[in-house]
Amino acid sequence: MKWLLALVSIIFLTQPVGADELLLSVGGGPQPGSKQNNKTYGIDYSFKTYEKSYRQHIDFGVSYTEVITDANENKRIKAFSIYPQLSLYPRKKSWGQPYFFVRALGPSYISSNQLGDRYQDNNFSFQAQVGYAARINWRGKEDLVLMVSWKHFSNANLFSDNDGIDIPFVINVGLRI
Repeated sequence: MKWLLALVSIIFLTQPVGADELLLSVGGGPQPGSKQNNKTYGIDYSFKTYEKSYRQHIDFGVSYTEVITDANENKRIKAFSIYPQLSLYPRKKSWGQPYFFVRALGPSYISSNQLGDRYQDNNFSFQAQVGYAARINWRGKEDLVLMVSWKHFSNANLFSDNDGIDIPFVINVGLRI
């Protein structure tokens, strides 16, 4: 485990590319496997980008998410996450750069282990998010970001109770600062 941490630290610290991207999010939709509907809002901050090639970027960031449900009890959770994000670009840069992204295994603290009828064994969870995005030239560079995605929190079956918490439709809007 120490060698893995050392390797990740070396890769992370030796890359010259910064990110400094701030995103605001809002979304909602029906919870799969349940009668409840979830809504969300939040903020993400990507602080580091490792550019393997013009087609592959890995971002590191932190995220704050609030999820509210229409169930009668346990109506709200707050989640604090650290995430890696893999972004895959289909072509070289142009006026606006579309890309596919995946956030997986982002360790998270959730403020409650229950949201409506959804149960987690404890307050440890992972954030997963998958979607489509675009970087758009706004002030002479690709600094405006628009994302559409699905967001999910679960403990990856590390613990016995693992009802996932889903937000099927999330829109992020942000700026590279």
